[in-house]
Amino acid sequence: MTEVAINPVNRGWWYSVRAYVNKNLVNIFAGGLFLVLAIFLVYPIAAVLIKSFWGDDGLTFDFYREFFTYNFYYWSLINTLILGLSTMVILLVVGFCFAYLTTRGPEWLRKPLKIVALLPLAAPPYIFSISLITLFGRNGFINNLFNFDFNIYSWVGVIAAQCLAFLPLSYMMIENVLNSLNPSIEETAADMGATEYKIIRSITIPLAAPGLLKAALLVFVMTIAEFGNPAILGGRTPFLAPDTYLMITGEGDFNMASVLSVILILPCVVIFVLHNYVLKGKGYATIVGKATPTEKKEIIPGIKIPFMIITFAVGLLVVMSFVVILVGSFVKIVGVDNTFVMDHIVNTQSNTAIYNSIKVSLAAGFFGAIVGTLLAYVIMRGKFFGRHAMEMMALSGFALPGTVIGVGYIIAFNNPPFLLTGTIWIIILNCVFRFLAVGVEAGISKLHQISIEIEEASADLGADFLTIFFRIILPIMFSAFIAGFIYTFMTTMMSLSSVIFLVTPGFDLASVYIYLTAQLGELGLASATTVKVIFIVAIGMGILKIIARKTGFDVSKKQGA
Repeated sequence: MTEVAINPVNRGWWYSVRAYVNKNLVNIFAGGLFLVLAIFLVYPIAAVLIKSFWGDDGLTFDFYREFFTYNFYYWSLINTLILGLSTMVILLVVGFCFAYLTTRGPEWLRKPLKIVALLPLAAPPYIFSISLITLFGRNGFINNLFNFDFNIYSWVGVIAAQCLAFLPLSYMMIENVLNSLNPSIEETAADMGATEYKIIRSITIPLAAPGLLKAALLVFVMTIAEFGNPAILGGRTPFLAPDTYLMITGEGDFNMASVLSVILILPCVVIFVLHNYVLKGKGYATIVGKATPTEKKEIIPGIKIPFMIITFAVGLLVVMSFVVILVGSFVKIVGVDNTFVMDHIVNTQSNTAIYNSIKVSLAAGFFGAIVGTLLAYVIMRGKFFGRHAMEMMALSGFALPGTVIGVGYIIAFNNPPFLLTGTIWIIILNCVFRFLAVGVEAGISKLHQISIEIEEASADLGADFLTIFFRIILPIMFSAFIAGFIYTFMTTMMSLSSVIFLVTPGFDLASVYIYLTAQLGELGLASATTVKVIFIVAIGMGILKIIARKTGFDVSKKQGA
């Protein structure tokens, strides 16, 4: 019998193409994703940088010369740095007090304090501007009740709003590291005669240094990048983020707006580099093997009382902020005219803005989760040159101020071949790539739990790449996909600093609508819209908690680690 040799060539060109694609699909995905990142992340930032040096006559340094010689811009930078440093110092103290009491304080106090510390996560940062105006404004409830003449449109108001907004960030970082400390070390020091003051100063704080530094750096970045609170409460005090917005909407000066954006980027880039190359993965491990059980000791009054005064005062402000927002949604003017009304809740314009935000957020969450999952896979499983650079590109949107990315999208996508200005897609893509880092990190975290041997065994049994990816990898990564989707949805619902540059007349988003109504003094409408946003975000957070409980995967722990 004659044996017929089967030549692979006889199988046809389709077989060859399929074999090539199957072998190189990870690299093909990587090339496509790298191009997408270059267009929607690198290009807008590069456009801002080029615009800051490019005038009508070509390359020039005149815009930077104007920035450093004109007092208004100079003080805008100084004020921004002062705001960041002030908020950072205050939140290190407040965050440490909350974290210390929730990890070492009385049992009955721990859970309530933790809930209060994390409560601002469910609300957009600018909620505290609205609540502080309602409480301490010219016709504020507290001012009227006690006949005060306190001016909330000041440094005190801006710093207070920023501290309340970013309390959860500081608390989570510090609480995480305090929980990881071996309690027997402090116990041993106490048995040797060290006072609790000395233990905190010489043991607890030094060992908690990595968490404290991370909290300080991230709070500083988030504070200087936050747009809403300084814009609403800053009055005539200049700050970089609001001034950038006014430079575009008021004067149409994209060159100076780009200069302000570049100046705003610089401290964020420095902090980002420090966080990723100096602090990432650094810590002081004090728990090895099994944790050593220790007898719980009562905190001495000299520490407990001051800590409780600080946490109770801040906690009261947090709770009051949410209460006045809720009450303000159903009365004409809190503390002035408490007549019950439903007009703010059923307002057609605010409901339209909410609907638009949900539509944009769902699209951003869906596409962000897809891109994030694919990026995580090619970064973890690919063997191509530039994987780390791709990961840094994906994370950069989260590290940069939203104001800068908003300005970059206006400049980059205002002309062909990428003409997106005036469309809903410019807002969706902006949010996708700004919050992409969470989806990527979620996917990478999940892939660490998946042995590559599963994929290798499937390939040995004849499965091609697409079969492995869709039937093995995606089902296992589904919890990370959902977590990235929900997180992107929530942050897009609350986002203001970038989308305010991109909305068009007649297409309001909830966050922009809240900001504009607060600026006009229509606090009832602003409060009602905020309550509806909080309700939607709270549902998203509930779903994330269910995912964490069912799968053991927690985005908040990943970000706070």
